Amino acid sequence: MKMATHSPTKRKPEEDPITGYLHEVSPVKTSWRNVSYFDATMQTDQGDYKRVVCFSPEKRAAFQQATDNKQSVKLINAQKTISSSNPGTFDVLVSSRSSVEAAEQLSFPWREPRTTEKVSIADVLALGPRQRVGAIEARVLQATANRVVPLNGVPSELRMFEICDPTGQTALTLWDRQILSVQEGKSYRFAALSTRKEGDRTVLTGSPQTAITAVGDVGQPPSVKMPAVAGDETVVGQVTGVQIVVKPRCRRCHAGQESVAARSTTHRCERCGILQHTNAYVFTYSGVFILVTRNGEELSLTLTNSAVFNYVRDNYLARMAHDGPSLEEEVMGLSELEATVNGEGLIVRFGPGVPAEVSGSAKQERAGGRGRDLRAGRVVFAECDDTNT
Repeated sequence: MKMATHSPTKRKPEEDPITGYLHEVSPVKTSWRNVSYFDATMQTDQGDYKRVVCFSPEKRAAFQQATDNKQSVKLINAQKTISSSNPGTFDVLVSSRSSVEAAEQLSFPWREPRTTEKVSIADVLALGPRQRVGAIEARVLQATANRVVPLNGVPSELRMFEICDPTGQTALTLWDRQILSVQEGKSYRFAALSTRKEGDRTVLTGSPQTAITAVGDVGQPPSVKMPAVAGDETVVGQVTGVQIVVKPRCRRCHAGQESVAARSTTHRCERCGILQHTNAYVFTYSGVFILVTRNGEELSLTLTNSAVFNYVRDNYLARMAHDGPSLEEEVMGLSELEATVNGEGLIVRFGPGVPAEVSGSAKQERAGGRGRDLRAGRVVFAECDDTNT
């Protein structure tokens, strides 16, 4: 009788290590399938750069360290796949079974990706989706839409702008505190953007790394198209319900924080573990107002980050800027509230509905300007007296 023999299990051949320099490590993101990942750029030759997608978030620290130190690395057991944005080349996929190790000196020098160079809007319009744009200088023509969308489980405000330079016109989406950094009719340098397709047009979107700097007027093309924008509506009434959520994010790893004490001076990031001053975090706002108008209609309106930030700034409420319950009590104490509401039902600005006397404490803040920092959405209370905490 012939005994059956078992052939050895075939193992999938290991991929050859991929060597190079890492650049542009993104924060950890969540895909629509609820999968955590981050991406980066890998320089694999003198002027050759590949997109890296890593589905092992715990490797981000090693990626970032190699990037900061300009250290050559080799990705072991990483997989090459045809690039979705450039079929003539490949992307690199890194999984939990992959590893990141230091590599010996390479035959080519470290070099910043070309995406850090300044481009024109005409250059942008010629790009495909999911391309990185190092920098662009453009004039902000018009804000076209506001929305609040969930981002990693946190409501985030986005605003779309039409922008232009002498070579053309496109759209730019900015998020949360970035919105507060621009004004219509002004020109800015926008660094660290990416592209996406909106119909047949290539448009731009910001990221947590996007930096915005005011520049001199850059001009515009011979003709511009101003899209139709739904008008805002002003409503006045009494607030019968309010929720204001204050959400801090770490500037280093961009993780949202859940347990920051309202008036503490330091906080340890819940993801990267670094102890930082509280005012080093980026605070954003979201929430809801329930408003009964003068004619008795009850409205449920969604708050935007920029609306709450402007209210805190304009009413000298820096002492309670990071304290959601105190801001709620402040709003509930108004005899009437006037709100500007856009076509999406979002409050883009609000304030007292009738003139109100400035309180003594507010006068003191108005005179001294204590606790105020109007840069890019930051309002801090680190200078407040301990006796008032």
